Amino acid sequence: MDHYEIMGIASNASSREITSAYRRLALQYHPDRNKTPLANDMMLRINTSYSILSDPNKRRDYDATRNKAEIQYTKYDSKPKTVVFNESNTNKGQKGPNNPMGRKYIKYGLIALLTLKFIILELRKWMQRIF
Repeated sequence: MDHYEIMGIASNASSREITSAYRRLALQYHPDRNKTPLANDMMLRINTSYSILSDPNKRRDYDATRNKAEIQYTKYDSKPKTVVFNESNTNKGQKGPNNPMGRKYIKYGLIALLTLKFIILELRKWMQRIF
């Protein structure tokens, strides 16, 4: 979880920009204003990010551990991500969206979901007639 990404700010943002982003996001995701089920979770993330980024000591510690983690990932990441992705898609056993067999399974899955939805709707009608 990257606190800068959650707040939608750059890593070199000033304290004024952090406060401004927090207020904007708090208005947008506050559970009293936003009735979506994800609003509570997002508000918790925003509050956590703000508490870390607004305190200079916590922010310094977070930046130090964040930079250390980035160094470790770049150290072991020798291939570009596009090369790794293309290699994994060329495996014969893997069925991706470009593979006709993969599309076939997606089609059957959609048909099964639509059939299930139809059955549930019919059961509801039947239950309403009985009760």
